[in-house]
Amino acid sequence: MRSVCVVITARPSYSRIKTVLVALKTRSDVELQIICAASAVVTRFGRIADQVKADGFTVDAEVSSVVEDDSLCNSAISTGLLLTQLAGAFARLKPDVVVTIADRHETLATAIAASYQHIPLCHVQGGEVTGSIDDKVRNAVTQLADIHCVATANAAVRVAEMRAAGATGWMRPDVRVTGCPSIDLAAEALRLGPRRMADVIVLQHPVTSEADQAGDQMRATIEAVGSNALYFWPGEDAGGQAMSKVLRLAGIKPVRNLPPIEFLQGLLGAQVLVGNSSVGIRECSFLGVPVVDVGTRQCGRERATNVWNVSHDVHQIALTLTALRNLEPRPQPSTLYGDGHAGERIAGILAGAE
Repeated sequence: MRSVCVVITARPSYSRIKTVLVALKTRSDVELQIICAASAVVTRFGRIADQVKADGFTVDAEVSSVVEDDSLCNSAISTGLLLTQLAGAFARLKPDVVVTIADRHETLATAIAASYQHIPLCHVQGGEVTGSIDDKVRNAVTQLADIHCVATANAAVRVAEMRAAGATGWMRPDVRVTGCPSIDLAAEALRLGPRRMADVIVLQHPVTSEADQAGDQMRATIEAVGSNALYFWPGEDAGGQAMSKVLRLAGIKPVRNLPPIEFLQGLLGAQVLVGNSSVGIRECSFLGVPVVDVGTRQCGRERATNVWNVSHDVHQIALTLTALRNLEPRPQPSTLYGDGHAGERIAGILAGAE
């Protein structure tokens, strides 16, 4: 039996790996291990570990590493703390393979802790481009990883090239186009139908390279959208506390967390998503939800026809929001990031069956 250890560090990473966990749990040839770490064990960020347990999974370890004060320096310190803690957790659990997700600093800590113990590493969602510090993290993890489960064909080519594969388009056997597991959840949300939460949903995170502007950027979005919308708590990166303060001063009480399917049903029932979350690029493309993508955070990422990008300008955000509300027809749903079966594919790869 092969032991597969999945590290969940934040709300998005759980959404992006949940269907893989479901598929792994049902296999008789796999022992599933789960580590919840970083913001996933912090109440201020919704304590995702509790949601993982509520969904019927066993959490084998909880690792605390978030340093208060969301400065750029503390992002580096948090990464180092997580690396230290995960090294011990891996030594105790002794997994046959470790899974790390996407491109946050916690992903890099996971990759280093596994690689230095010669534990094979699977990276999910490599090969993408966003134009921020996440690119450097993502590409560094690509060099450390042994198995690559990517969302799109273009991402596969980038990973293959980074791994010195040769000519463009030549595919290595360790690079597999599986689709994004978060699209599996979007497919389930489509089957269940929309959930009425708000006409406009706002999900905006700080951009680490623009941390000193985060408060003003949040203020511009609030001024353009107004308070009659459903706002979600910003992420923990540098600038997040400034954004949270602006929300509080505006009298807005953001939602800290929702179960992934309920959240996606809420998006399906909304007129527009505003902000800079990758959910607007990925899940909303599959759902056909119009998105006002604000700023540079998703710059360079492949996108479908549901996304309209604007700067952090009150007038631009407001005009685009007005145009997209009650948009008819809605954008055509896209399978750019997957067809709803990524979890099964990735589970098979991790089990060594594919």
